[in-house]
This record gives sequence, C-alpha cells and structure tokens, in this order.
Amino acid sequence: MKCLLTFAFFVSLAAAQDPVILISIDTLRADHLSSYGYQKIKTPNIDSFAGTVFTDVNSQIPLTLPSHTSLFTSTYPFENGIEENAEVVPAGAVTLASVLHSHGYKTAAFVGSNILDRSRGLDQGFDDYDSPFGAPRSNPYSSRVRRDGALVLRAANAWLAAHRNQPVFVFVHLFDLHTPYKLKPSQASNEPETAGYDAELEYIDQILGRFRQSLADNGWWKKSFVVILADHGESLGDHGEFSHGYFIYESTLHVPLIVHWPEGSTTLPERVTEPAGLIDVAPTILDALHFPLPPSFDGISLLHNGPHAIYSESVYARDSFNWAALRSLRVANWKYIEAPHPELYDLSKDPHEKSNLIGANAAQAAALRPELSRLMASHVRPQNPPARDTSGATKKALGSLGYLSGGSRKGSSNEDPKDRLVEYQMFDRALDAMYSQRLDAAIKGFREILILDKNNLPARDTLGDAYMRAGKPDEAVREWTTALASDPQYAPAAQALGEYYIGIKDWPKARTYLLQIHSPDPTVRQELEVVDRNLRP
Repeated sequence: MKCLLTFAFFVSLAAAQDPVILISIDTLRADHLSSYGYQKIKTPNIDSFAGTVFTDVNSQIPLTLPSHTSLFTSTYPFENGIEENAEVVPAGAVTLASVLHSHGYKTAAFVGSNILDRSRGLDQGFDDYDSPFGAPRSNPYSSRVRRDGALVLRAANAWLAAHRNQPVFVFVHLFDLHTPYKLKPSQASNEPETAGYDAELEYIDQILGRFRQSLADNGWWKKSFVVILADHGESLGDHGEFSHGYFIYESTLHVPLIVHWPEGSTTLPERVTEPAGLIDVAPTILDALHFPLPPSFDGISLLHNGPHAIYSESVYARDSFNWAALRSLRVANWKYIEAPHPELYDLSKDPHEKSNLIGANAAQAAALRPELSRLMASHVRPQNPPARDTSGATKKALGSLGYLSGGSRKGSSNEDPKDRLVEYQMFDRALDAMYSQRLDAAIKGFREILILDKNNLPARDTLGDAYMRAGKPDEAVREWTTALASDPQYAPAAQALGEYYIGIKDWPKARTYLLQIHSPDPTVRQELEVVDRNLRP
C-alpha cells in the first residue's frame, strides 16, 4: 500500500500564494469515474485533472450544505452544528476561504444550487460569492433553485480573467448530477436512475474538459493547485435507498478526491490508498502552501497521512421522522455503524457492505464502539442550535430536490432507519409526485403512509401541503391541526397553519399558531411582526 508518509520527504510543496481552484461535483460517487474503475461510461476529462488520485475518501455527512461546511471548516458536523440543508452557518466560522483571504488571496465562489446560497452563511471569507438565486429574470445567470454547470464555469472563467497574476482561491460548485435529471440517457437501460445519472456525469465531464482547456490557455493550469472532489455520493438503489442522506453506506459516503499539483512540485504517488475524510482537504491545501493550520481544524494534512479514524453521520431520519440517528467510525478496513441494530463491515473484502459482521466479530465492534464515543466526547458541541430557514421558498426549493426542511431535533426514538425503509421509500415517492404536480398520486401516497403509521408527522404535514396545492384548504387545515394535536410543538404544522391564516387575514388565529413554535426562527419572527402590525388598533 502506498502512503503519502513514504513520499513526504521527497515532495516539493506548492509555493505560498500559488492559485488554488477547488471544484466540488455535487452527488458524485467515486466509483462512477473511469479513474476509479467504472466502465459503463468514460470520464476522460475529469481523469485528466489527476496528478494524484486518493482512492478511499469519505464524506462526513451525505447532505450538501453540511458536507461543504465540514469541508471548509475542517470540523465534524455534530461539532459545527450544521447537520441539515436548511440551516445557517454561524457568523465567525473559520473557513478555508477566510484563512486564505487573511494571507492575501483574492477569493471567489461560484455555486450551482441555492442550497449553498450566500444566505446559508458559507460565504464567509469570500470577496465575491456568486449565488444568483432569486435574482431578477433579466440576469441570465439567475435561477430559483439551481443553474447549469456551464453557466457556473463561465462565471468562474470571467472572474479569473479579471484577476490575472493575483493569488486566488476559486471555489466552483457543480449541481448537474443532482436529481431531477434534465438529460436523457443515450440508450435504453434497465437501470433508469443509473442511466440518467451517468448521462449527467458525461455532461459534467465535457464542460470540465473545456474548463481545463481554458485554464491552460490562460496560464492558470501550470501554476495552480486544482482539486476535484464531491460532497457526497448517490445510492442509486443500493441498500434500498435511491438518493442520499438517509443511510451512511459507502454509496453515499465514498467520494472522489483528485489533485493536480502546480508545475515544478515533485510528483506525488499517482494513487494514494490510505483512508481519509473530506475534513482533511482544507488542512492539506494549507499545508501545501506552507500556511499554519487554525487551531479549530480537526482534519489532518494528507501530505503526512497515516492511519486515522474517519467519522461520518446522518441525522436526517432523526430530525425529519424522529427515528434514530446513524453514526459511523472507519478505522483501516473496518467500518462500524452505530444504530439500534449496529453494523460492522470489512470494506477490504466487502466494499458494498452486504455482510454485516456484528455477530461474527463482536470483539472488533466492541473496540470501535468506545472509540466512536470518545471522538464525539472530545469535541465541544454548540450550545445553541443553528438558525434555520423555514421560509416557504426554501421549503419548496428543498422539496423539489427531494429533501424535507422541517424537524425539531427534540430527540429520537429507538426506531432503526433500516426498519422504516419501506415507509421512507413511500414518502420519497409521494414527495416526488407532489413536486411533479401529480397531486392525486401524492395525496394517495401520503394517506397510505398514515394508514401504516398515523404518527408520521412529516407525512401528515406534507399531505396538508399537497391538499393546499390541490385547492383543498379545509383538508389541509384538518391535517395540520391533527398533527398539532399529536405533538403541540411540531413546528412545521404550526407554521403552516400560521401562514394559512395570514393568507386569509385571520390575524388572531395566525398569531396563536405562530406562538406555538417553541424556538421561532427568523422567518417565523418576521411573520409574527406582520401579524402584530395588523393587530394594532
């Protein structure tokens, strides 16, 4: 096994203030790239960025905003507090961008989805943060939810052209690989999800080929430190999950990390096989530039990599459905998943996690379990939960991408997400139907879930939304009221009722429901201000 430690003494690191270009391909599984062994399609342009391919890198959390927050702050999700897409990174976070900016870099970001909109707080440290979501329609780069990768790269190229011969840090976020897919596969397939995914990936490969050529033509390629990675993968049916965020198997955690080194630096190994995490990327970049690491960074530089534990998590089932959180610890080839029904895998022999060895190798699980607990106990958690964006626009945008934006974090039951997979699959299909305007199918789907589990509050809340979209407000109010009768502190239903009564100008009822929300966020506070203004004599 090749290890960077073996080569550390022979590496000529990038000079301070060399340009840094970081490209995140949202939702990209490592095992769908040619350089990682995939054969159904070819990705020659992405492969051409490779000076070094890190073959065994894991995301810390398979959701876009939380993963990018861990990437930029080099902190664990449970430590920085950002564990859902609708949250807001607190002011004052120490990020890769803010560190490079303090060393004289001009910094710019160009993002492909409003999940990373500047309102989410990840713009800290950037001179320019290009997230034109909700901008006037006259702006050709604007979009409410996402924008084409070609437009993202065009904006990045224009910025680079205006900052020649300056030390720059450029972050590029491409969102084309995220559902819903807009491209049709070139040929029929019995795996339509995978075929659509691969068609989008071929498109990303093409536009990145053109971007690489523009870097070469304009003098950036030879002198720049260029990194390609992904925030998380996509299940595509593995373990019964079709998207990401619910489970923490390798299909959504194993991500690519490809590095092009500046010309003149001694070539590192073409392939590095030591396990690592996205949390290690920012320390590696700063180490390569000879900059000290901030004390807040938890990751290690992969220029001096050795065996170390890799933590990952998903709390989506907990926050959305009040089921159990999932947490994992990877040490060498062993991966332990903490859950009501715990799991243990030997990834060297079972990379697709088909054989749970928790019973056959209880000693290994017993060794990893306390190590996971020690890692979590050694990091201070935020005293207050992060701010959340519960606005209707954000809820609609996230829903159109397959995400829930509600949740209370008030605790979790001992329900293992594996045991509730069928219910989650039903919810996923009903949510997709609602945002595809197939409202009858959506209503039918949510009602079927409630037959199985009348206490599934997200299903009842979203059923109310579907009824409202179908022009049936009485039915919507009935479902939201039933949800609150089950849990008087269930914020999504209380907010939905408050907004409904604002819409019909029943200010007293609107105020009653909005005041039921235990910890009102900025959106709710703004709605209460509107109500109070209209209640004044």
